Amino acid sequence: MRAKVAAVYGEGVTAPAPHLFQVTPDPKELAADFDSATTRTALWGSGGTGSDRMMDCGTAKYDGVVIGAVQGSGGTATIPVALYQGEKAGGREITVTVDSSTGVIKGVSCGTPKDADFPGIAPIASYYGATANMDTAVLNDKSKSYFTPAFAAWQPAGANYNIRTCTQDVPDFWIVALTGTTSTASTWDFAPGPVKTVADPAEPNSTGFNGALGVDLGSAKISRVTCSAKPPAADSAHPEQYANALMEYYRTAADQTSLGVDAKAAIQPYFVSDAALASTWSATGPVPLLCTSKVPGAVQTAAGTTPTTAGSTTTLKMVTWPDWHPDQPGQELSKFTVTLDTSTMKIASITCTTK
Repeated sequence: MRAKVAAVYGEGVTAPAPHLFQVTPDPKELAADFDSATTRTALWGSGGTGSDRMMDCGTAKYDGVVIGAVQGSGGTATIPVALYQGEKAGGREITVTVDSSTGVIKGVSCGTPKDADFPGIAPIASYYGATANMDTAVLNDKSKSYFTPAFAAWQPAGANYNIRTCTQDVPDFWIVALTGTTSTASTWDFAPGPVKTVADPAEPNSTGFNGALGVDLGSAKISRVTCSAKPPAADSAHPEQYANALMEYYRTAADQTSLGVDAKAAIQPYFVSDAALASTWSATGPVPLLCTSKVPGAVQTAAGTTPTTAGSTTTLKMVTWPDWHPDQPGQELSKFTVTLDTSTMKIASITCTTK
């Protein structure tokens, strides 16, 4: 449900002045995100940038989208939304009504902002609002810190992107959606760019959010940014790509255990059973499942190998590397074999092999 809302508001974002990028609305995406063409026309308006869109509730320009928790039950649900220009929120809180089963948008109403709907949004809006607007005065101000000391000091095992924005370049806009709140922290899905719900055949796993954020509510600081937070959808037609994506998802979680990420819990649903995970976990080294003594910078299927299928299992040869890209043969950190159940594409076993 939140992905549909994120997709539509992402289609209407206004690129800040320093940027040349401006979203061109995708008619196929928009058609898939409303319950009817009539609703789309009524809420989206002419499609141009500006306050003529009823669903923007008077916010003519925005480069940040904040989506709160889904509320209600039954056939319909409501989702609170706030639009930001830089770190400043628009004057109205938007309530989007969606179909509970499909997530398509059915209506919008405008109301009074309620801070309780967006716990921990202040440091997110301040930092990503500044990045979207290239406000170097804010970003370079050493007297301010938008991140907890632990995350500020954390260095990933391997990354070819900015770990705070999950991009090679400064993002033009940002979208977050609340996933959970405790007395001490809030967690968010995160996208430094458009969110899609219509799959591209060339990139079947490119829909929805791919990143995640955590906020320490006590210090009002961002406690982690996880750039590959989305596990892949099961894909028996492309076992090599699927295995690469699944093990990279786990590797990213393992890399952030010092920031409070539970890597074992993250991978547990992708094993055929809890017993299979338990036996594999205890038999695959100090960094379980990756057969290494430290978290590697990358994991992928071994060059020159192909998946083999026999009966109900598919087997792949995999390796890890110290950095984010492959090196010369012989420089691998580890080698291991992954066996997948072909019907579910869940992991049946992982076995370390000799380098």
